[in-house]
Amino acid sequence: MHNRTFRSGRLSEFVLHEVERMIAEEHPTPGSRLPTESELAERFHVSRIVIREAMKILEDRGVVDVRAGRGTLTLAPNQDRVKALLVRLFQDQPIPTVQEMERLLELRQVLEETAASLAAVRATEEDVGEIQAALDAMKEDGLDLDETIAADLRFHQAVTRAAHNRYFEMVLDPLTGVVLQQIKVTTTYAAGLDLHRAIFVGVRSHNPVGARQAVRRLMKQTLADCRGILGNLSRD
Repeated sequence: MHNRTFRSGRLSEFVLHEVERMIAEEHPTPGSRLPTESELAERFHVSRIVIREAMKILEDRGVVDVRAGRGTLTLAPNQDRVKALLVRLFQDQPIPTVQEMERLLELRQVLEETAASLAAVRATEEDVGEIQAALDAMKEDGLDLDETIAADLRFHQAVTRAAHNRYFEMVLDPLTGVVLQQIKVTTTYAAGLDLHRAIFVGVRSHNPVGARQAVRRLMKQTLADCRGILGNLSRD
């Protein structure tokens, strides 16, 4: 462990992240028993009060179940918990490096291509209507940047829902939201209406190959825009 000069609040935050990491790596099975409060305090070189604070937060988030006399058990993941964990993970770098943005977009491209191709096969008329409404919202005049990004996120969420696989929603909703916010910070954001419309057309026409290719073109354009701006920022 490296030296730390955290105050109590920051110590509990540090322990919180470390315990989440420990659960993911060492105790991934729901119902696993975590080390005792004393053992965790010794492991992270903090007081038992700090451990207690961190566990209270994790219990409130539905990550663990603290039972008097029985110890602390891990809980099975649910959609809200997974989304919250991923948002915290993806937000670690509010202003990303070029490499970090490339990695995030690489992940997003792989997942969105598959989700869009599944949506092209599985989308109902209601799903297509939701995607159309989100696309129309992106075209509205007078939207500020935050409103345009919100409409963009709504579009991608609608496409993901049309795949009818909740696990895609668990990962893609927080990933897409954080990436869009990061792009906003870099001042590279552009709605790319034609590229989004191509995704919509692929889904509406039940063309999985076309939907997948449209997502790939959007991701490539987004990455090219980010590389240009972030490369310039790194040289300033």
